[in-house]
Amino acid sequence: MPQTIRLSSMLNGGQWWKSITWAGEAIKSTGMGVDITRYGTGSSEPLMRVVDGSSDIGITLATAAAQAARGLGYYKNGEALSIRGLARLIRPNQHYFNLVRADVGVRSFSEIADKKPKLDLSVSESTYSAGQIAEVTLEHYGVDLHSDIEAWGGSMQYSHPGTVPLAVEGKCNMIMWPDTIYGPSGIVAQIAPWVLLPLDEDIANKLEREYCAPIVTIPVGTLKGQTEPCLAVTNPGFELIINKNLPNDIAYLLAKALNESSPQHWIAQDVFYSVRHAPDTSAPLHPGAARYYKDKGVL
Repeated sequence: MPQTIRLSSMLNGGQWWKSITWAGEAIKSTGMGVDITRYGTGSSEPLMRVVDGSSDIGITLATAAAQAARGLGYYKNGEALSIRGLARLIRPNQHYFNLVRADVGVRSFSEIADKKPKLDLSVSESTYSAGQIAEVTLEHYGVDLHSDIEAWGGSMQYSHPGTVPLAVEGKCNMIMWPDTIYGPSGIVAQIAPWVLLPLDEDIANKLEREYCAPIVTIPVGTLKGQTEPCLAVTNPGFELIINKNLPNDIAYLLAKALNESSPQHWIAQDVFYSVRHAPDTSAPLHPGAARYYKDKGVL
């Protein structure tokens, strides 16, 4: 049995950090040591640390875990096939909101390539699944994320927590992030009029099929000023992931600790754990974790 369980997240990953520290507190009950680190700025780093063995537990989006486990999307080279699911953390209605300020004068994705507006875009880096989904979406409508935005006089910024201050200062007029109404997408809609851009069915189907982002219709009124339902894709939550080579008895103990020794199951304002949902991981469940969930009658 390992003496210490190593958990890690990335810098600036606010909800991820809350989630990984929540897990660490629960795991202390096993009697093993817990080492929680937060470093690096690449969103794929916590997942890849699990792959290379420098971490025992990482955290990522459910869409990214699915891509890694299936060798799709950002992980299509197959380098991350060794990840396995430990538990899913639910973040309801974390949709890929594609927002543009109303005064930009754009009402659909197809208008962007035609009008070539000055866009100050908040987006994830394209070296991660969320950024790649934005890149593929824009490419479908004839916009090159890496050249057109700046060529039209715009800019890009990659800090999601920095989105709201920039929007308030008039330095961000487009957002393409997976988010909830409690995050920047919901907040900016309270500050000024924004337009939620719907996807066409063909690109939505591609994102679901090739990037593991389920199709969803965002209901009217989800964001302030939203008067029409909006076709989009969503992210089912966060995933705590481990390597397939972690011993079964350790994975069992980790899953047990998360369920039975958590200080609370509400991890953050809009992130929670439930043993009923924990086995619904996008990556295949580790056999040790699966045994625990079977013992609890939820698998």
